[in-house]
Amino acid sequence: MPLKPGETKTINFTLHPDDLAIFDKNMNWTVEPGFFEVLVGSSSKDIKLKKRFEVVAVDK
Repeated sequence: MPLKPGETKTINFTLHPDDLAIFDKNMNWTVEPGFFEVLVGSSSKDIKLKKRFEVVAVDK
């Protein structure tokens, strides 16, 4: 549902380890520790919100 001009809305979503997985050098899915950013906006040139979080360990 589109927002009207000037209207705001709060959303919530959950990221799971699989959402951050990449292939390692052996072509196995893995999640590497490190910092990630979530960006929200109407385009990559119009970012309205940017939040950073850190993955410190992933249970296997």
